[in-house]
Amino acid sequence: MRRTVPLVLAAALLSAACEPYGDIRGFAPAPGTVDKLEVGSQSREDVVRLVGSPSAVGTFNPNVWYYITEKQENWGPSRPWIAEQNVIQITFNEQGRVANIKYYDLKDAQNVTMVSRITPTSGKELTVLEQILGNVGKFSGPRQQSNPGAPTGGGP
Repeated sequence: MRRTVPLVLAAALLSAACEPYGDIRGFAPAPGTVDKLEVGSQSREDVVRLVGSPSAVGTFNPNVWYYITEKQENWGPSRPWIAEQNVIQITFNEQGRVANIKYYDLKDAQNVTMVSRITPTSGKELTVLEQILGNVGKFSGPRQQSNPGAPTGGGP
């Protein structure tokens, strides 16, 4: 009996340590605030007052605001993964009123692959040794000034 209690306790601690845990990042709306948004009647100021400032603003269109929420989960020493992601896109018309509201989640996400090309540059490619030896003799010693320091307003 005395040996089984520490073993059971150790097994419980180990199983609790392996439990996945989550971390919520980004926009966390108060319950019911997003539901109060109405198309056509609310201005930008109303949206900021009701929901808060956006997580991001459209790069090429400042009339598009994004509110982004992401929940990351982690299990033991593994890298975290995205368990949930919610994006609210609010589009404003030219008068500054809400024109459209769209909701996106993780199944709407797309992987973006980076382009692996290298931009060519003009000039000669130098080796490390050419770069080091190319600067030999190009620098002179420190220059001496005839009056170092700032002028003073001293008396006679």
